[in-house]
Amino acid sequence: MKIVKRPRRIAPGKTTKFRTAPTSAKYAEAYQFLSGKIAKWNAPTPDAARAWLDKSHAKFPDQYGTLSHWDDAVGLEWTDFFTWGHDHDFGFGQKRDGAMMTRHLEIAAEAMSFGMLPKSLKGKTALDIGCWTGGDLLLLSALGADCTALESHPVSARAARFLCKTVGCDAKIVTSDLYKDRKDWAQTFDLVYCSGVIYHVTDPLLALRIAFAYLKPGGRLIIETKSHSGTGATMSYSGSIEKGWNWFAPNRQSLGRWFVDAGFEQDKVVVQKRSNGRLLATATKTKAAAMPDSTGFSRPGSWLTGVV
Repeated sequence: MKIVKRPRRIAPGKTTKFRTAPTSAKYAEAYQFLSGKIAKWNAPTPDAARAWLDKSHAKFPDQYGTLSHWDDAVGLEWTDFFTWGHDHDFGFGQKRDGAMMTRHLEIAAEAMSFGMLPKSLKGKTALDIGCWTGGDLLLLSALGADCTALESHPVSARAARFLCKTVGCDAKIVTSDLYKDRKDWAQTFDLVYCSGVIYHVTDPLLALRIAFAYLKPGGRLIIETKSHSGTGATMSYSGSIEKGWNWFAPNRQSLGRWFVDAGFEQDKVVVQKRSNGRLLATATKTKAAAMPDSTGFSRPGSWLTGVV
């Protein structure tokens, strides 16, 4: 059975591709594969697993429950609370629950099912934007990538650094906001991975342009995001009145257009609808390029608007 829908036009000329969710068999195969890969970071003995788990709780205790943190911390600033991110299995039955549970495996498995994420990243450089406590970071590293991560939440960045050091992963974690752009990172990464983050930033186009600039020609960007179901190129806006630190949630056409305006060629952009209704999108940077139109861009005259 074909699972590819007819492309929907987002602008005159070439079109961004849209597809439905992968088959359950492909997803199950990818999930099992990734679960086996991330087990690389399990402790070598039951005693070590228990010690690692206990130390993680001692050094980074949850202020709020993993299932209620959005409600409990809604009146606080983003940096004023800490809740562990994704579930982490230290091995031998010693697991730490996280607010995002196993979403790092689920999202990556769907991305792999769609052909967006390869089974091996050996010899590749990857940037994980918004790594939280390190779930995606460990997964990308387990696939063989030389990983760097950005995390603006200072306690989460320290927790990710602790987790990587504990399990023996040499990924680099930078405590920084994405918007503090680094010109020295231009054309550095083969993969930029940004899962569950783009709707938490107030300027998604600037975020995507920075991601584009950091990619090598031939590099790939993968985005996962909550979505809006409206027709046309539309998005929803939550803002500070709604809990969860959410801003813009795009529909498929909006997300595709964001990619194009960030510099990607239209026929290199693929937007997927996940099984839960959220979106997965990817694009390959074929060559360095200027923004197609920087009118009104929030960094006028910056290096980001030129050929990068």
